Parts: sequence; C-alpha cells; structure tokens
Amino acid sequence: MVFSWGNLATKQLIVGMICYTIALAFLAYGVYAFYLESLAVPELTRCVGAAVLFVGMGLAPQFFFMPVSQIVSQAKDTPEKSTLQTYVFNLGIFLMICSLLMEWLYD
Repeated sequence: MVFSWGNLATKQLIVGMICYTIALAFLAYGVYAFYLESLAVPELTRCVGAAVLFVGMGLAPQFFFMPVSQIVSQAKDTPEKSTLQTYVFNLGIFLMICSLLMEWLYD
C-alpha cells in the first residue's frame, strides 16, 4: 500500500490518533496535577471528562470528513460502533456536568 495524504482511510487514522493523543494528554495532566499540585476533585473530573470526550471523537473519525447534513440524516442508522461512540461521548458530557456541579457545590 502506498502512503498518500489523499487517502481517506489514512486521514481518518491520523485524526483518530490525534484524538487519542489529546485524550492521553488530558489524563496525564489531570493525574499529574491531582497528585503533585493537589488539584481539586472537580478539576480532575473535568480532565477525565474531556479525555473521555476525545476518546469518543476518536471512535468515529469519519465524522470529521462528512458534511453536517449527512451526519444528521444518518443519525437514525446506528451501527454498534456508533452506539458505543454515543455512550462514550455522553459519559464525557455527564462527567463535565458533574465537575461543574461539584465546583459549584465546593465554592
């Protein structure tokens, strides 16, 4: 197989790797700051939520290369991987909301 930047599968692979790398960076920062700089629990939860969001985006990198109208029209057809991506993405949103509520309660 010849490597070319024009290949859609190659672009999707690169986008997925970038999403997973950003998620790993969020997790590394959250753990480092929590243990060494005594970061608050809401901030750690926010870092984990952001990491989970990026993992969810990395599960379906083809969405980065589709028009929005096509994504919305295909919302009814949910294959198994898309369902997993939806659950992971919703978990990330839930963690972000929980972190905001915890921050509001701690202040």
